[in-house]
Amino acid sequence: ATVLSELAEKIDPDKLLTATQTAPMPWVQRLGYLLEHVDAAPKARALRPYVQKHAHQSVPLLPAAPQNAAKRDDVWKLRVNADVEAEA
Repeated sequence: ATVLSELAEKIDPDKLLTATQTAPMPWVQRLGYLLEHVDAAPKARALRPYVQKHAHQSVPLLPAAPQNAAKRDDVWKLRVNADVEAEA
């Protein structure tokens, strides 16, 4: 998350949306969620309508981690099964 936090200021939301249209949907869902959690919510907003329209299932934030206690994020259609924080 730290790397994403550092790169977020350089992300062009329009170019990001264009790029995500060729990426697997779970990647887009996770990226939007992560952007929101590293104080880059304006960048994430560009992805929200795309995810809401095209994501047909909820996916885990961290595929290899247990999901039994995962919280659900309905905006990004994720099962949040890991804590996200950027290093200071």
